[in-house]
Amino acid sequence: MNFINSTEDLYRMLDRFTQGVDWDCFYTERDKPAPFLKFNKSPDKCVVDFLKEHSIKKACEFGCGEGRNAIYLARHGVAVEAFDSSEVAIENAKRIAKESGAGRAAFVAGNIFALDLTGKKYELVIDSGIFHHLPPHRRLQYRDMVSDILEENGYFILVCFLAGGEGADEVDDYEFYKSKQTGTAFTEEKLRRFWGEKFEMMEIRKGDDIARPEMWESSFMYICLLKKV
Repeated sequence: MNFINSTEDLYRMLDRFTQGVDWDCFYTERDKPAPFLKFNKSPDKCVVDFLKEHSIKKACEFGCGEGRNAIYLARHGVAVEAFDSSEVAIENAKRIAKESGAGRAAFVAGNIFALDLTGKKYELVIDSGIFHHLPPHRRLQYRDMVSDILEENGYFILVCFLAGGEGADEVDDYEFYKSKQTGTAFTEEKLRRFWGEKFEMMEIRKGDDIARPEMWESSFMYICLLKKV
């Protein structure tokens, strides 16, 4: 018999009412129209722009996929720890990193909520695809986790679906658990309200359609730069 005796027990119960994505299948079959499958070696434009303006030594990426951002940072002298739930994506990332000579990038497969990040501190955290796939209860836990591992005045780059775009529909949080959606789009007001609890929104803008080997960006995404407060 199930017994809820902790917050994590409650989270795990709510997880059962959400529709997850089989990310190993996603990265193996590669039949979805996701641009980052085609441009899997192209970093986000916002990451390229950030590195032009800031000098950092240590970064972390959640939902790194096949490592396009982490590898870019590593090739520019940044020590990066990158995480993804897909073992297939992580194995591909390790291979691409080796081929690229990006030895300062470390890739780990697993559930981010099961990671032991005790004592970890980073100057930059990147999320280019995980936040908008999290159910409401996990978003709260995720916000705390990002804040905890950032150094004082550290930066957080967030790329997520925008409401009205092609990525996903906006869903009421109460209705999320009844829906079969695996992703959620956000308005600017919701992003400012949610992340404003722990971060200052330095920049938020709609993306442009850019698909080149040196960088990638999409018009159905919000590009956010936040600073820990």
